[in-house]
Amino acid sequence: MKKSILLSIFLTFSLIGFSQSYLGWITSKVIFREEPSTDASIIGSLNPGTQIFIVSLDTEDEFYNIIDIKTNTEGYVSKKFVKIGKLLKENEEGIFTPNGQSSSYNPELEIYNNTKLNLTLKLNSEMYSFYPQEKRTLTVSPGTISYRASAPGVFPNFGTETIQSNQNYTWQFYIVTRR
Repeated sequence: MKKSILLSIFLTFSLIGFSQSYLGWITSKVIFREEPSTDASIIGSLNPGTQIFIVSLDTEDEFYNIIDIKTNTEGYVSKKFVKIGKLLKENEEGIFTPNGQSSSYNPELEIYNNTKLNLTLKLNSEMYSFYPQEKRTLTVSPGTISYRASAPGVFPNFGTETIQSNQNYTWQFYIVTRR
């Protein structure tokens, strides 16, 4: 009995640790790549002091999956050139607001980018781009959705949310400035 409880606790903490994201910085000039490999295509280079969003501390071939916050470009850098900073918390409130019933089994998400920036929205493994002031409806499968919303110069908003079948949802992307 004791072993199964310990195993359950270990698995719970392992799963929680898997999705933790951090702010970080580049420590010296590094090649920014499309995939986690020294053979992968080069996006560009990042200079020391560049602020990054580290998607997870889990590495692939010693590379972190990151987003350059200034440009909102996602890619990979060698972990030896990264300083890990503050742990970022998932948005526990969710972002999608129910907006009435739908005759369709698959939920529809009406997304409005209410900014002057290009929005990148990742829902599970699907990536969507929205121009400034663009409104579009996406059809998704019901269930739990992991999301990440980002734009140039903005810290990503991320979390998970359960989306119900036969339901419409809305979400408006806007920027909150804190002082």
